[in-house]
Amino acid sequence: MPSSSRPPSAKAPGPPGAEPGGAPGPILARPSASWAEVLLSFVQRYPGVHVREVIRRLKIPTGTLDYHLYHLSQRGLLETRTVAGRRCVYPAKPTGQGPPIPESDKLLLALLRQRVPRALLLHLVYFGPATPQELSESVKIPSSLLAYYLDRLGALGLIERKAEPSTLRRVALLDPVQVRNVLLAYPPLMEGISDRWLNLWEGVRVP
Repeated sequence: MPSSSRPPSAKAPGPPGAEPGGAPGPILARPSASWAEVLLSFVQRYPGVHVREVIRRLKIPTGTLDYHLYHLSQRGLLETRTVAGRRCVYPAKPTGQGPPIPESDKLLLALLRQRVPRALLLHLVYFGPATPQELSESVKIPSSLLAYYLDRLGALGLIERKAEPSTLRRVALLDPVQVRNVLLAYPPLMEGISDRWLNLWEGVRVP
């Protein structure tokens, strides 16, 4: 269920750069932009981003972020919700003032903003059903950690595990078309050219 922060201080924090630690983030369009404008623009472009990533990317002080998340949610412009243990932020409408994001897409976006779930989902989109061993080697995580994430994705209704005639169990997406459509519709939060999975996501979107 959507949630919002409790009311923070009544005094609005200053614009980016006006307080210690308040350096403007990468989507700051003009020097006079307020933190509210910066935050809203960022979340519209990258819906489903989790709060810690917002702080890291925008270098926004935590108190300032809580203040604006609360007031933007009160105005119906943003909402926050917890998905798979992460507090994620969504806009009422994405960039371009398109239609609201479907609920099923919100779940996927929150997971695609997290490194390991993103890698697992992208592997299954690109290469189809895979054995747990193949996924563990591809994503480079131990089998014990893989089991944790597969249980989480299964509980959220995104994957199924089927036994093949050879008795090998394979993991498959329940709706690969939906995952691909979400990858096409929304940009990844790029880290650099070394992130294979983010490059694959970007590759889906480039004709």
